[in-house]
Amino acid sequence: MSSPPPPATPLAVFDKVWSEIGLGPADRAGSVAILGDDPVVPGRHRFGAASAGALAAQGAAVAAVWKLRGGGGQDVAVDLRQAVVPGLQTIAHLYQNGHYLPPHPPGTDFIGFFRTRDERQIFLLRTTVYPELMTRLVNVLDCGYAPEAMARAAARWNAFELEEALAGARAVGVVARTRTEWLAHAQGQWLAARPAVEVEKIGDSAPEPLAPALRPLAGVRVLDCTHVLAGPATARVLAEQGADVLHVAPPWRLDSHPMLMDTGFGKRNALVDFSQADDVQRLRELVQGADLLVQSWRPGALERAGFGPEEIARQRPGIVYVSVSCYGSGGPWRERGGFEPIGQTVCGLAIDEGSAAAPRLAPTGTLNDYLAPYLASAGALAALIRRAREGGSYHVKVSLTRCSMFLQELGPLAAAQEAASPSTMPAAAPEHFITMASPYGELRVPAPIVRYSRTPGYWSCPPGPPGQDEPAWQG
Repeated sequence: MSSPPPPATPLAVFDKVWSEIGLGPADRAGSVAILGDDPVVPGRHRFGAASAGALAAQGAAVAAVWKLRGGGGQDVAVDLRQAVVPGLQTIAHLYQNGHYLPPHPPGTDFIGFFRTRDERQIFLLRTTVYPELMTRLVNVLDCGYAPEAMARAAARWNAFELEEALAGARAVGVVARTRTEWLAHAQGQWLAARPAVEVEKIGDSAPEPLAPALRPLAGVRVLDCTHVLAGPATARVLAEQGADVLHVAPPWRLDSHPMLMDTGFGKRNALVDFSQADDVQRLRELVQGADLLVQSWRPGALERAGFGPEEIARQRPGIVYVSVSCYGSGGPWRERGGFEPIGQTVCGLAIDEGSAAAPRLAPTGTLNDYLAPYLASAGALAALIRRAREGGSYHVKVSLTRCSMFLQELGPLAAAQEAASPSTMPAAAPEHFITMASPYGELRVPAPIVRYSRTPGYWSCPPGPPGQDEPAWQG
């Protein structure tokens, strides 16, 4: 009987991601260093190795782009502790005019596990951020909004029957599964057969070399059609090195102020109503001038509107199309929506962090909402490199659930490491913050994490309110 593979080191995680995005040793433009090791937080998984390894791949891809543009080589380094705190929860570290800004209004319950009639635990997304989701949830449960009422209602259902009823109503909730159960499920098998970040060539086009510039991503146009956290954070990472990021959102689906402040650095913000013909035409014109399109809508939604990856690749050959979803681009659950906690719960991570009777989310709270952007931005940069060399249109795919599975695949902490884990969450180091004036006042927020020897990361502008800019490219 073969022994299990050794636990993944942070640099081994970097090597894994680097290979999965289609890059090799010859593409490295300098050294890669990851400083520190797990454990950083009171948990059972290698949160630091996952986050720092993904960030190192993203940083090394930036260095490769810079070298491709004639900028020469440079080294990158990642502080593993910083990659976890605040790197996996930057929205939990926002300060506005000296006051801490909580991610959710005080007294609101964003998450909750509930016991069902068959003694299983089910996660129900209770959020006031999206009232329509809460309405669908209480309609299925046939109860009031109070958590006590939901607990009584959930206890009348068998877990998997409730899960299917919620999916049918387009509400959000999943049964807390073990990892074994998930890998026996058709969707779990579909995801397990694919890498954590997938870069697929979906069309042919002429090469588009990247001209010399002052910053690695200067002049690279990113059309940011995202919402919530994972999608917008992907575009924020690209903005760190000078990409021209234009975030567009419909006026009827705007993110909360903390979300906008967390993910809005380095972006301009325009309103585009996907239900209005004039705005749809404007969006098509923006696509023609874009290098990348990042979207995080439920799979199938943009396809039905004529903005799926294949259609966009026909309209704009050479596009790099980045999709962030809950369950991936295929499989029986492809079109089911979901948020951060869903990925952790469905694949077994929550049970591994807690128990079957008392599942527990990652100690950082958010996990996939930041791990997915680090992986997606690495894949997007690899696609840009390929486009510059060989041409083509590309589809970069990540999912929240596959990110949790990626963390599981690194193996649990060794017993001695788990015993050495801190009992409480560590504070973010003061030197890992920046302060910037903004339309929201003075913001103190986590700084870019990856350190570059020649092109330090920074955002050229603060976050601004939705609609403050015209839906047009600069220059």
